[in-house]
Amino acid sequence: MEKYRKDPLRPIIGQGNYGVVYRVRDVSNGQEYALKCHKCADVIEDTTVRELSCLTALRGHPNIILLLDCFMDEDRVAMLMPYVPFELTKAIHCKPTAPLSFVASFSLQTANALEYMHRQGILHRDLTPSNVLLTADLTVKVGDLGLARQFSKRMSLCVVTEPYRAPELFADGEVGEYTCAVDMWSLGAIILDAKEGMVVFAGTQQYNTLNKVMALASTDLSEEAEELKISRREMIPNTMRCESTKRIAFRLIVLGHQKRLTARELLDDEEWKGLACMTDQERTAVLRQCIGDTK
Repeated sequence: MEKYRKDPLRPIIGQGNYGVVYRVRDVSNGQEYALKCHKCADVIEDTTVRELSCLTALRGHPNIILLLDCFMDEDRVAMLMPYVPFELTKAIHCKPTAPLSFVASFSLQTANALEYMHRQGILHRDLTPSNVLLTADLTVKVGDLGLARQFSKRMSLCVVTEPYRAPELFADGEVGEYTCAVDMWSLGAIILDAKEGMVVFAGTQQYNTLNKVMALASTDLSEEAEELKISRREMIPNTMRCESTKRIAFRLIVLGHQKRLTARELLDDEEWKGLACMTDQERTAVLRQCIGDTK
């Protein structure tokens, strides 16, 4: 750690179950970085090994955080990455809500990262707005791959932060079978958040979240049941008024995982791509939300 010094004003920029992320500077040139230090007792945790393995395999993709170096900091495994200033949550969990062009832009960039991950046989398994980082020019960098892993027939069900958890992951038991469609559900939930300006599937308990999931996703859009239509209008009014967002969101928020859009299919959607061109005014508005300047 002699080469890097923690930022005196804001040394910690992230903290979770598996470690702490520090904002540091290279003492030789002043360059800023993020240094993720994994907790390490007698043995290196599986999550640390998986994150290192996945970041190495995915190295160089423009929408995935880059692993620059890895070393031991006393008794901790330290991963050096570029410092990315913003989290998507700051741009979307706010009023006024983010412009549609930004929703299309960040979702396509995130899908670009997921398509590459899935093609390499890797699931993220914890895609949330806090794990989607934004550079100063609003380029997406998907990060926090602590729960990512290679495809396996049987995997833990205790993954994905609850409001972004696909319905198949609410099943009872310790292990189950699921696919890369769990990441696509998470992306759909993030799109809903962005349109509504809040966490749509927030719940104080797991069953409350699942009830919301069932209310929004259990029936096709062609369903004419008045009760369901009212429920959707109440829960996601902005989405229901925007045909473009509604069309994409309800192809991702689908109970049957085999019916969900893949990352490749979302990237190939010409209408959605056509909406992703942001004006300078829209970029400025999003950046102001990111830095907390709403004037």
